[in-house]
Amino acid sequence: MTFRPSPLAYALAVLVAWLACLAIAFDRAELLFIAVPLVLRLAQSLPPAEADIGSFALASDGLAPSEGDAFTLTIDARLTAATGLVLVLPALPAQAGTNYRTAVFSPQPDGRVRWDIPLLCRFGGMLDFDAVFFRQWDRSGLWVGEAQRDQSVRLAVRPIALAIRTVPSPRLTGAPFGVHASQKFGDGSDFADIRAFAAGDRMKRINWPVSLRMRQLHVNQFHIERSADVILLIDTFVNIGERPHSTLDFTLRAAAGLAQAYLRQTDRVGLIEVGSWLRWTRPASGPRQYETILRSLTRVTVTATDLRRNAPGLPEAMLPRHALIIALTPLADERFVAVVTGLADQGRDVVLLAIDGDEMSLPYLTRRAGHPVVRRLWRLLREDRLRELRSHGMRAALWSPAQPIEVALASVERHGTRGAAWFG
Repeated sequence: MTFRPSPLAYALAVLVAWLACLAIAFDRAELLFIAVPLVLRLAQSLPPAEADIGSFALASDGLAPSEGDAFTLTIDARLTAATGLVLVLPALPAQAGTNYRTAVFSPQPDGRVRWDIPLLCRFGGMLDFDAVFFRQWDRSGLWVGEAQRDQSVRLAVRPIALAIRTVPSPRLTGAPFGVHASQKFGDGSDFADIRAFAAGDRMKRINWPVSLRMRQLHVNQFHIERSADVILLIDTFVNIGERPHSTLDFTLRAAAGLAQAYLRQTDRVGLIEVGSWLRWTRPASGPRQYETILRSLTRVTVTATDLRRNAPGLPEAMLPRHALIIALTPLADERFVAVVTGLADQGRDVVLLAIDGDEMSLPYLTRRAGHPVVRRLWRLLREDRLRELRSHGMRAALWSPAQPIEVALASVERHGTRGAAWFG
Protein backbone atom coordinates (compact mmCIF):
# COMPACT_ATOMS: atom_id res chain seq x y z
CA MET A 1 0.00 0.00 0.00
CA THR A 2 1.79 3.12 -1.25
CA PHE A 3 0.60 6.45 0.15
CA ARG A 4 -0.13 9.46 -2.05
CA PRO A 5 -1.41 12.99 -1.29
CA SER A 6 -5.05 12.96 -0.32
CA PRO A 7 -7.72 15.31 -1.72
CA LEU A 8 -7.37 17.31 1.51
CA ALA A 9 -3.68 17.91 0.76
CA TYR A 10 -4.48 19.09 -2.75
CA ALA A 11 -7.19 21.39 -1.39
CA LEU A 12 -4.80 22.96 1.12
CA ALA A 13 -2.16 23.46 -1.58
CA VAL A 14 -4.68 25.20 -3.82
CA LEU A 15 -5.78 27.39 -0.89
CA VAL A 16 -2.17 28.39 -0.19
CA ALA A 17 -1.62 29.25 -3.84
CA TRP A 18 -4.75 31.43 -3.92
CA LEU A 19 -3.72 33.24 -0.74
CA ALA A 20 -0.29 33.94 -2.20
CA CYS A 21 -1.77 35.24 -5.45
CA LEU A 22 -4.27 37.46 -3.65
CA ALA A 23 -1.56 38.82 -1.36
CA ILE A 24 0.54 39.81 -4.37
CA ALA A 25 -2.37 41.12 -6.45
CA PHE A 26 -3.87 43.30 -3.72
CA ASP A 27 -0.68 43.99 -1.78
CA ARG A 28 -2.12 42.49 1.38
CA ALA A 29 0.70 41.01 3.44
CA GLU A 30 -1.69 39.69 6.09
CA LEU A 31 -2.87 37.08 3.60
CA LEU A 32 0.63 35.61 3.59
CA PHE A 33 0.51 35.31 7.37
CA ILE A 34 -2.74 33.35 7.00
CA ALA A 35 -1.05 31.00 4.55
CA VAL A 36 2.04 30.40 6.71
CA PRO A 37 0.41 27.85 9.11
CA LEU A 38 -0.97 25.94 6.14
CA VAL A 39 2.44 25.88 4.46
CA LEU A 40 4.05 24.63 7.68
CA ARG A 41 1.35 21.96 7.99
CA LEU A 42 2.01 20.74 4.47
CA ALA A 43 5.77 20.85 4.97
CA GLN A 44 5.73 18.92 8.23
CA SER A 45 3.40 16.22 6.93
CA LEU A 46 5.76 13.60 5.60
CA PRO A 47 4.48 10.54 3.71
CA PRO A 48 4.21 7.54 6.04
CA ALA A 49 6.09 4.35 5.41
CA GLU A 50 4.57 1.87 3.05
CA ALA A 51 1.91 -0.21 4.76
CA ASP A 52 0.54 -3.59 3.83
CA ILE A 53 -2.26 -5.97 4.75
CA GLY A 54 -0.58 -8.63 6.84
CA SER A 55 -3.54 -11.02 6.98
CA PHE A 56 -6.93 -11.10 5.31
CA ALA A 57 -9.97 -13.36 5.60
CA LEU A 58 -13.39 -13.19 3.96
CA ALA A 59 -15.97 -15.69 5.20
CA SER A 60 -19.72 -16.20 5.69
CA ASP A 61 -21.47 -17.62 8.71
CA GLY A 62 -21.50 -21.09 7.15
CA LEU A 63 -25.27 -21.37 6.66
CA ALA A 64 -27.02 -22.46 3.47
CA PRO A 65 -29.39 -19.52 2.98
CA SER A 66 -32.63 -19.51 1.07
CA GLU A 67 -34.22 -16.67 -0.81
CA GLY A 68 -35.17 -13.93 1.65
CA ASP A 69 -32.87 -15.18 4.45
CA ALA A 70 -30.34 -13.00 6.25
CA PHE A 71 -26.73 -13.98 6.79
CA THR A 72 -23.47 -12.39 7.89
CA LEU A 73 -20.35 -11.75 5.83
CA THR A 74 -17.20 -11.24 7.90
CA ILE A 75 -14.19 -9.20 6.75
CA ASP A 76 -11.15 -9.64 9.00
CA ALA A 77 -7.87 -7.92 8.11
CA ARG A 78 -4.72 -6.77 9.88
CA LEU A 79 -2.93 -3.71 8.52
CA THR A 80 0.73 -3.08 9.21
CA ALA A 81 1.68 0.46 10.25
CA ALA A 82 -1.97 1.47 10.62
CA THR A 83 -1.96 5.03 11.95
CA GLY A 84 -5.26 6.57 10.83
CA LEU A 85 -8.77 5.74 9.76
CA VAL A 86 -9.46 2.82 7.41
CA LEU A 87 -12.33 2.67 4.94
CA VAL A 88 -13.50 -0.84 3.95
CA LEU A 89 -15.36 -1.19 0.65
CA PRO A 90 -16.43 -4.75 -0.31
CA ALA A 91 -17.60 -5.46 -3.85
CA LEU A 92 -21.13 -6.69 -3.07
CA PRO A 93 -23.30 -8.21 -5.82
CA ALA A 94 -26.78 -6.87 -6.49
CA GLN A 95 -28.22 -10.10 -5.13
CA ALA A 96 -27.06 -9.17 -1.61
CA GLY A 97 -29.26 -6.50 -0.10
CA THR A 98 -27.81 -4.28 2.63
CA ASN A 99 -27.89 -0.73 3.95
CA TYR A 100 -24.14 -0.75 4.60
CA ARG A 101 -21.96 -0.66 1.48
CA THR A 102 -18.93 0.96 3.15
CA ALA A 103 -17.65 1.45 6.69
CA VAL A 104 -14.88 3.47 8.33
CA PHE A 105 -12.92 2.00 11.24
CA SER A 106 -10.21 3.09 13.62
CA PRO A 107 -7.84 0.10 13.70
CA GLN A 108 -7.00 -1.67 16.94
CA PRO A 109 -3.48 -1.27 18.37
CA ASP A 110 -2.34 -4.36 16.44
CA GLY A 111 -3.82 -2.94 13.20
CA ARG A 112 -6.76 -5.35 13.09
CA VAL A 113 -10.00 -4.37 11.36
CA ARG A 114 -13.10 -6.58 11.57
CA TRP A 115 -16.50 -5.95 10.00
CA ASP A 116 -19.54 -8.24 10.27
CA ILE A 117 -21.86 -7.16 7.45
CA PRO A 118 -25.56 -8.13 7.75
CA LEU A 119 -26.79 -9.11 4.30
CA LEU A 120 -30.09 -10.27 2.82
CA CYS A 121 -30.51 -12.75 -0.04
CA ARG A 122 -32.80 -10.91 -2.44
CA PHE A 123 -33.27 -13.79 -4.89
CA GLY A 124 -32.03 -17.30 -5.55
CA GLY A 125 -28.83 -18.20 -7.36
CA MET A 126 -25.10 -18.23 -6.81
CA LEU A 127 -23.89 -15.41 -4.57
CA ASP A 128 -20.22 -14.57 -5.25
CA PHE A 129 -17.92 -12.39 -3.16
CA ASP A 130 -14.34 -11.88 -4.27
CA ALA A 131 -12.82 -8.41 -3.85
CA VAL A 132 -12.50 -6.05 -0.87
CA PHE A 133 -10.95 -2.58 -1.17
CA PHE A 134 -9.15 -0.83 1.70
CA ARG A 135 -8.36 2.88 1.93
CA GLN A 136 -6.18 4.16 4.77
CA TRP A 137 -5.33 7.73 5.85
CA ASP A 138 -2.53 8.91 8.08
CA ARG A 139 -3.34 10.84 11.23
CA SER A 140 -3.13 14.21 9.47
CA GLY A 141 -5.46 13.09 6.70
CA LEU A 142 -3.06 14.49 4.09
CA TRP A 143 -1.85 11.11 2.83
CA VAL A 144 -3.97 8.18 1.67
CA GLY A 145 -3.16 4.66 0.49
CA GLU A 146 -5.32 2.03 -1.19
CA ALA A 147 -5.10 -1.74 -1.47
CA GLN A 148 -7.21 -4.60 -2.75
CA ARG A 149 -7.49 -8.16 -1.50
CA ASP A 150 -9.22 -11.01 -3.33
CA GLN A 151 -10.69 -14.15 -1.83
CA SER A 152 -13.49 -16.12 -3.45
CA VAL A 153 -16.52 -16.90 -1.30
CA ARG A 154 -19.52 -18.50 -2.98
CA LEU A 155 -22.94 -19.16 -1.47
CA ALA A 156 -25.73 -21.15 -3.10
CA VAL A 157 -28.97 -19.30 -2.35
CA ARG A 158 -31.91 -21.66 -2.78
CA PRO A 159 -35.17 -20.37 -4.29
CA ILE A 160 -38.37 -20.44 -2.28
CA ALA A 161 -40.60 -23.35 -3.28
CA LEU A 162 -44.18 -22.37 -4.11
CA ALA A 163 -46.80 -24.26 -2.13
CA ILE A 164 -48.41 -26.67 -4.61
CA ARG A 165 -50.90 -29.33 -3.53
CA THR A 166 -52.39 -30.38 -6.88
CA VAL A 167 -50.12 -31.18 -9.81
CA PRO A 168 -50.85 -32.39 -13.37
CA SER A 169 -51.32 -36.15 -13.55
CA PRO A 170 -48.97 -38.05 -15.87
CA ARG A 171 -50.53 -39.92 -18.76
CA LEU A 172 -47.80 -42.55 -18.63
CA THR A 173 -46.61 -44.31 -15.49
CA GLY A 174 -43.42 -46.11 -14.72
CA ALA A 175 -42.23 -48.03 -11.67
CA PRO A 176 -44.70 -49.49 -9.15
CA PHE A 177 -45.39 -48.32 -5.60
CA GLY A 178 -46.62 -44.85 -6.51
CA VAL A 179 -49.84 -42.88 -6.20
CA HIS A 180 -50.81 -42.53 -9.88
CA ALA A 181 -53.53 -44.80 -11.24
CA SER A 182 -52.36 -46.95 -14.14
CA GLN A 183 -54.66 -48.28 -16.85
CA LYS A 184 -53.68 -51.80 -15.85
CA PHE A 185 -55.87 -53.60 -13.32
CA GLY A 186 -54.52 -55.10 -10.13
CA ASP A 187 -53.92 -54.25 -6.48
CA GLY A 188 -54.70 -50.65 -5.77
CA SER A 189 -57.10 -48.24 -4.12
CA ASP A 190 -58.66 -46.51 -7.16
CA PHE A 191 -61.86 -48.26 -8.27
CA ALA A 192 -61.91 -49.13 -11.98
CA ASP A 193 -64.73 -51.55 -12.93
CA ILE A 194 -66.88 -54.55 -11.98
CA ARG A 195 -66.66 -57.89 -13.76
CA ALA A 196 -67.88 -61.45 -13.35
CA PHE A 197 -66.08 -63.66 -10.86
CA ALA A 198 -63.35 -65.88 -12.33
CA ALA A 199 -61.24 -68.65 -10.90
CA GLY A 200 -58.38 -67.26 -8.85
CA ASP A 201 -60.13 -64.06 -7.77
CA ARG A 202 -59.88 -63.15 -4.13
CA MET A 203 -62.95 -63.41 -1.98
CA LYS A 204 -62.37 -59.95 -0.46
CA ARG A 205 -62.92 -58.40 -3.90
CA ILE A 206 -66.45 -59.76 -4.29
CA ASN A 207 -69.01 -57.00 -4.65
CA TRP A 208 -71.86 -58.54 -2.66
CA PRO A 209 -74.60 -56.00 -3.47
CA VAL A 210 -74.07 -56.45 -7.21
CA SER A 211 -73.67 -60.24 -6.87
CA LEU A 212 -76.99 -60.56 -5.02
CA ARG A 213 -78.77 -58.38 -7.55
CA MET A 214 -77.30 -60.20 -10.57
CA ARG A 215 -77.52 -63.65 -8.88
CA GLN A 216 -73.93 -64.25 -9.94
CA LEU A 217 -70.65 -63.46 -8.25
CA HIS A 218 -69.00 -60.21 -9.37
CA VAL A 219 -65.71 -58.68 -8.21
CA ASN A 220 -64.33 -55.15 -8.10
CA GLN A 221 -61.35 -54.15 -10.21
CA PHE A 222 -58.83 -51.51 -9.20
CA HIS A 223 -56.16 -49.55 -11.00
CA ILE A 224 -52.58 -50.43 -10.20
CA GLU A 225 -50.87 -47.51 -8.45
CA ARG A 226 -47.51 -46.64 -9.89
CA SER A 227 -45.01 -43.83 -9.72
CA ALA A 228 -44.06 -41.54 -12.58
CA ASP A 229 -40.94 -39.93 -13.97
CA VAL A 230 -41.21 -36.12 -14.09
CA ILE A 231 -38.73 -33.95 -16.00
CA LEU A 232 -38.72 -30.20 -15.31
CA LEU A 233 -37.65 -28.34 -18.47
CA ILE A 234 -36.46 -24.79 -17.72
CA ASP A 235 -36.10 -22.08 -20.37
CA THR A 236 -32.89 -20.08 -19.83
CA PHE A 237 -32.74 -18.38 -23.22
CA VAL A 238 -34.32 -15.14 -21.99
CA ASN A 239 -35.31 -13.41 -18.76
CA ILE A 240 -38.01 -10.71 -18.58
CA GLY A 241 -38.10 -8.16 -15.79
CA GLU A 242 -35.78 -7.16 -12.99
CA ARG A 243 -34.85 -9.57 -10.27
CA PRO A 244 -36.24 -10.65 -7.82
CA HIS A 245 -39.51 -10.18 -9.75
CA SER A 246 -38.46 -11.55 -13.13
CA THR A 247 -39.67 -14.53 -15.11
CA LEU A 248 -36.54 -16.45 -14.14
CA ASP A 249 -37.25 -16.00 -10.42
CA PHE A 250 -40.83 -17.23 -10.79
CA THR A 251 -39.57 -20.11 -12.93
CA LEU A 252 -37.16 -21.22 -10.20
CA ARG A 253 -39.82 -20.96 -7.49
CA ALA A 254 -42.33 -22.90 -9.58
CA ALA A 255 -39.75 -25.59 -10.38
CA ALA A 256 -38.88 -25.98 -6.70
CA GLY A 257 -42.57 -26.24 -5.78
CA LEU A 258 -43.31 -28.79 -8.50
CA ALA A 259 -40.31 -30.91 -7.53
CA GLN A 260 -41.40 -30.88 -3.90
CA ALA A 261 -44.98 -31.84 -4.78
CA TYR A 262 -44.02 -34.74 -7.07
CA LEU A 263 -41.34 -36.08 -4.74
CA ARG A 264 -43.92 -36.08 -1.97
CA GLN A 265 -45.86 -38.55 -4.13
CA THR A 266 -42.80 -40.86 -4.38
CA ASP A 267 -42.28 -39.88 -8.04
CA ARG A 268 -38.87 -39.60 -9.66
CA VAL A 269 -38.02 -36.00 -10.60
CA GLY A 270 -35.26 -34.71 -12.87
CA LEU A 271 -34.26 -31.29 -14.18
CA ILE A 272 -33.00 -30.05 -17.56
CA GLU A 273 -31.81 -26.48 -18.14
CA VAL A 274 -32.20 -25.55 -21.81
CA GLY A 275 -30.45 -22.43 -23.01
CA SER A 276 -26.99 -21.49 -24.15
CA TRP A 277 -25.95 -24.88 -22.74
CA LEU A 278 -27.65 -28.00 -21.43
CA ARG A 279 -27.47 -28.98 -17.77
CA TRP A 280 -29.03 -32.22 -16.62
CA THR A 281 -30.00 -33.56 -13.21
CA ARG A 282 -30.86 -37.26 -13.36
CA PRO A 283 -34.34 -38.33 -12.21
CA ALA A 284 -34.46 -39.80 -8.72
CA SER A 285 -36.76 -39.82 -5.71
CA GLY A 286 -36.52 -39.06 -2.03
CA PRO A 287 -35.55 -36.08 0.15
CA ARG A 288 -31.96 -36.19 -1.08
CA GLN A 289 -33.14 -35.64 -4.65
CA TYR A 290 -35.01 -32.50 -3.57
CA GLU A 291 -31.78 -31.06 -2.16
CA THR A 292 -30.00 -32.00 -5.40
CA ILE A 293 -32.63 -30.20 -7.48
CA LEU A 294 -32.41 -27.11 -5.26
CA ARG A 295 -28.65 -27.04 -5.75
CA SER A 296 -29.17 -27.34 -9.51
CA LEU A 297 -31.67 -24.48 -9.46
CA THR A 298 -29.15 -22.20 -7.75
CA ARG A 299 -26.84 -22.64 -10.76
CA VAL A 300 -29.49 -21.65 -13.31
CA THR A 301 -28.53 -18.46 -15.14
CA VAL A 302 -29.66 -16.68 -18.29
CA THR A 303 -26.90 -15.89 -20.77
CA ALA A 304 -27.99 -13.89 -23.79
CA THR A 305 -26.16 -15.29 -26.81
CA ASP A 306 -26.71 -15.85 -30.51
CA LEU A 307 -24.05 -18.55 -30.79
CA ARG A 308 -26.74 -21.20 -30.65
CA ARG A 309 -29.12 -20.19 -33.39
CA ASN A 310 -30.95 -23.51 -33.62
CA ALA A 311 -32.86 -25.43 -31.00
CA PRO A 312 -30.59 -27.78 -29.01
CA GLY A 313 -31.21 -31.49 -29.32
CA LEU A 314 -31.98 -33.39 -26.13
CA PRO A 315 -30.28 -36.80 -25.94
CA GLU A 316 -32.53 -39.82 -25.37
CA ALA A 317 -30.72 -40.61 -22.13
CA MET A 318 -32.06 -37.37 -20.61
CA LEU A 319 -35.72 -38.19 -21.24
CA PRO A 320 -37.29 -41.50 -20.19
CA ARG A 321 -39.87 -42.50 -22.76
CA HIS A 322 -42.78 -42.52 -20.30
CA ALA A 323 -41.75 -39.31 -18.45
CA LEU A 324 -44.04 -36.37 -17.84
CA ILE A 325 -42.24 -33.28 -19.16
CA ILE A 326 -43.21 -29.96 -17.55
CA ALA A 327 -41.81 -26.98 -19.49
CA LEU A 328 -41.52 -23.63 -17.68
CA THR A 329 -40.97 -20.71 -20.06
CA PRO A 330 -41.87 -17.04 -20.64
CA LEU A 331 -42.63 -18.13 -24.23
CA ALA A 332 -40.35 -15.45 -25.67
CA ASP A 333 -37.74 -17.49 -27.58
CA GLU A 334 -38.46 -19.58 -30.64
CA ARG A 335 -35.63 -22.01 -29.88
CA PHE A 336 -37.26 -23.26 -26.70
CA VAL A 337 -40.64 -23.43 -28.42
CA ALA A 338 -39.04 -25.63 -31.09
CA VAL A 339 -37.70 -27.96 -28.38
CA VAL A 340 -41.05 -28.56 -26.68
CA THR A 341 -42.87 -28.80 -30.02
CA GLY A 342 -40.46 -31.49 -31.16
CA LEU A 343 -41.01 -33.45 -27.93
CA ALA A 344 -44.79 -33.24 -28.33
CA ASP A 345 -44.56 -34.39 -31.96
CA GLN A 346 -42.70 -37.48 -30.71
CA GLY A 347 -45.80 -38.43 -28.74
CA ARG A 348 -44.36 -37.50 -25.35
CA ASP A 349 -46.48 -36.22 -22.49
CA VAL A 350 -45.67 -32.49 -22.37
CA VAL A 351 -47.18 -29.88 -20.05
CA LEU A 352 -46.21 -26.28 -20.87
CA LEU A 353 -46.62 -23.53 -18.30
CA ALA A 354 -46.15 -20.12 -19.94
CA ILE A 355 -45.16 -17.45 -17.40
CA ASP A 356 -46.83 -14.13 -18.08
CA GLY A 357 -44.17 -11.41 -18.25
CA ASP A 358 -46.39 -8.49 -19.31
CA GLU A 359 -46.21 -6.56 -16.06
CA MET A 360 -42.50 -7.31 -15.65
CA SER A 361 -41.62 -5.99 -19.09
CA LEU A 362 -43.72 -2.80 -18.87
CA PRO A 363 -40.97 -0.59 -17.31
CA TYR A 364 -38.56 -1.51 -20.14
CA LEU A 365 -40.86 -0.80 -23.08
CA THR A 366 -40.96 2.38 -25.11
CA ARG A 367 -44.00 4.58 -24.87
CA ARG A 368 -45.35 3.33 -28.19
CA ALA A 369 -44.73 -0.35 -27.36
CA GLY A 370 -46.45 0.08 -23.98
CA HIS A 371 -49.66 1.38 -25.56
CA PRO A 372 -52.73 -0.63 -24.41
CA VAL A 373 -53.64 -1.51 -27.99
CA VAL A 374 -50.15 -2.86 -28.69
CA ARG A 375 -50.14 -4.88 -25.48
CA ARG A 376 -53.57 -6.25 -26.28
CA LEU A 377 -52.26 -7.37 -29.66
CA TRP A 378 -49.33 -9.10 -27.98
CA ARG A 379 -51.68 -10.98 -25.67
CA LEU A 380 -53.77 -12.12 -28.63
CA LEU A 381 -50.64 -13.38 -30.38
CA ARG A 382 -49.61 -15.26 -27.25
CA GLU A 383 -53.01 -16.89 -26.91
CA ASP A 384 -52.78 -17.91 -30.55
CA ARG A 385 -49.35 -19.41 -29.83
CA LEU A 386 -50.80 -21.42 -26.92
CA ARG A 387 -53.57 -22.79 -29.16
CA GLU A 388 -50.94 -23.76 -31.72
CA LEU A 389 -48.93 -25.59 -29.06
CA ARG A 390 -52.02 -27.47 -27.89
CA SER A 391 -52.59 -28.59 -31.47
CA HIS A 392 -49.28 -30.47 -31.23
CA GLY A 393 -50.68 -32.61 -28.43
CA MET A 394 -49.34 -30.86 -25.36
CA ARG A 395 -51.23 -29.41 -22.44
CA ALA A 396 -50.47 -25.68 -22.23
CA ALA A 397 -51.68 -22.90 -19.95
CA LEU A 398 -50.73 -19.32 -19.05
CA TRP A 399 -49.70 -18.51 -15.49
CA SER A 400 -49.74 -14.98 -14.16
CA PRO A 401 -47.45 -14.78 -11.09
CA ALA A 402 -50.01 -12.47 -9.49
CA GLN A 403 -52.31 -15.52 -9.16
CA PRO A 404 -51.68 -18.86 -7.41
CA ILE A 405 -49.91 -21.31 -9.66
CA GLU A 406 -52.51 -23.97 -8.92
CA VAL A 407 -55.03 -21.97 -10.94
CA ALA A 408 -52.89 -22.46 -14.04
CA LEU A 409 -52.16 -26.10 -13.19
CA ALA A 410 -55.87 -26.79 -12.85
CA SER A 411 -56.53 -25.30 -16.28
CA VAL A 412 -53.85 -27.61 -17.71
CA GLU A 413 -55.96 -30.65 -16.81
CA ARG A 414 -58.92 -29.27 -18.76
CA HIS A 415 -57.04 -29.24 -22.06
CA GLY A 416 -57.00 -32.53 -23.91
CA THR A 417 -54.11 -33.95 -25.88
CA ARG A 418 -53.80 -35.52 -29.28
CA GLY A 419 -52.06 -38.78 -29.98
CA ALA A 420 -51.08 -39.53 -26.37
CA ALA A 421 -50.91 -43.25 -25.82
CA TRP A 422 -51.68 -44.84 -22.45
CA PHE A 423 -49.30 -47.34 -20.92
CA GLY A 424 -49.33 -48.99 -17.53
